Amino acid sequence: MGILFAFITTLSWAICIFPFTEAARRMGPNPVNHYRLLLALVLLSIMVFIPLAGTPPLPSQLLHGPPTEAWMWLALSGVVGLALGDYFGFTMYAILGSRLGSVFITFAPGAALVFAWLLLGETINAVGVGGIAITVGGVAWLTMHKQNREPHTDLGYGSKARGIGFGVLAALCQGVGLVLAKKGMAASEEVFVLTPVHTTWMRMVAGTIVVFGITILSGRFATVSRPVFRNQQNGIKYMVWGTLFGPVFGVSLSLLTITYLTVPVAQTIFALVPVFVLPGAYFYYRERITRKSIVGALIAIVGVIILIWRNDFASALAGLWK
Repeated sequence: MGILFAFITTLSWAICIFPFTEAARRMGPNPVNHYRLLLALVLLSIMVFIPLAGTPPLPSQLLHGPPTEAWMWLALSGVVGLALGDYFGFTMYAILGSRLGSVFITFAPGAALVFAWLLLGETINAVGVGGIAITVGGVAWLTMHKQNREPHTDLGYGSKARGIGFGVLAALCQGVGLVLAKKGMAASEEVFVLTPVHTTWMRMVAGTIVVFGITILSGRFATVSRPVFRNQQNGIKYMVWGTLFGPVFGVSLSLLTITYLTVPVAQTIFALVPVFVLPGAYFYYRERITRKSIVGALIAIVGVIILIWRNDFASALAGLWK
């Protein structure tokens, strides 16, 4: 089930890249980052009032109170993964485009691997680490070879070097944010089990408050809001679609995934987003799919297969040594 949810999450995130790239280029990364959080919070607030599979609605759960530690970790996860990470991500996509920008997702499994070990005590054997490396290599090959590189067009959001730097920061925040979310979910288990939708809502509350709080205190609220209120270049429709497939469906499914899988394994499957983006880029942007693209995708998929069945492969290798 965890593997199934991981692939559905990856598909959802691959879909959201295209509308978010369009929205960020039309209205700016910062306005999109602000108002997709607010829109996601509104949609999730509606959802948490509906009992899910017998789970009481969120208000009654808050009445009994999830542990302070759970709120602390989930709030930190929302700030790191949703507020900071997605701001870096939107700016990266606005500068580099969907294809080149998506390669930086491959840094997230490494960040998840390190921080999952530090904060959760999750470990992974050498075969699993090899699977992660193969997947990262395949995705990097798919995205970075010359035939697939998008021409860089300066749209006023910064240099290519800035886009690369923000891409690394976005991946780091994504991997760490998912680890912090699992830490928060584990901290609440002694009182009750939070559903992924409720957990996502709690993260979204923290991320939205921090993002809008900083903007209001710095006196930039009007500047950030103007492109959205004006629906600059008809960008709102793209932001809405991106929000549905990203913060609402994608984030909730990612939290459901890590209840079944360790964070590094889940994050590595999520790193297949560029593989899923490949056919989307063909139909949406009419980008040619080359043989090298196919080879890179196959290498990445082989890496995931090795990662998923790492224990079986390790046992087989141990048997050969004997």
